[in-house]
Amino acid sequence: MANIRFKNLPSLLNDMKKKKWIIDSFFFQYKDEKYIVILKLYKDHKRKPSKYAKAEVEFIRRTNENESITGYIDFYEVHFYNMDQFCDFFGVEKGNGIRNLFIDFSNYIPLEKTIEKSKQERHLIGQRAEGNNPNAIYCFDVRRNGSKEDGTLNVRSIENSNKAQILRPSLYEKYADDTNLSFFFSDNPDDERNDLEIFEIIAKRK
Repeated sequence: MANIRFKNLPSLLNDMKKKKWIIDSFFFQYKDEKYIVILKLYKDHKRKPSKYAKAEVEFIRRTNENESITGYIDFYEVHFYNMDQFCDFFGVEKGNGIRNLFIDFSNYIPLEKTIEKSKQERHLIGQRAEGNNPNAIYCFDVRRNGSKEDGTLNVRSIENSNKAQILRPSLYEKYADDTNLSFFFSDNPDDERNDLEIFEIIAKRK
């Protein structure tokens, strides 16, 4: 695609949609600081901050996951909601700081969605995939969603599928094709069950 600044972004977005992923991650470095970037597609009903916005982005310090800043990305620029916060977070002066910081940003954007991630990336994606309770990352059950009034089966969300696939890949693989099943997560690590325990719970329901 000609005349766009982030030349890898269209390819990544298309591949995410093709593979049915709404969230991805990649590494970024500015000067000596390393970050993990979480990129998340907009839901169809969600209002975008700009008609040109392609995805939400969050920059997270690799050395401190509690320090992050959010914005959105289009094909030409990364946009932030508060310039002072942006400058403080990246340690840049106002003016051309944003453009200078993201001169080579496209080189960090992958061309395609990859499933294999580092442990830290899996954790961060799992926290953000569904957008509800970020601490609910401990899978304890797989349950049916029931059916609609017309008798058709309810289907689990793409967000729930992504969360299960990144946090519990072997469990997800077992039930991936049965889209009437959803994966349930708790924010209490003591609630987490291993695959065998969940298999046994499901078997008893049949």
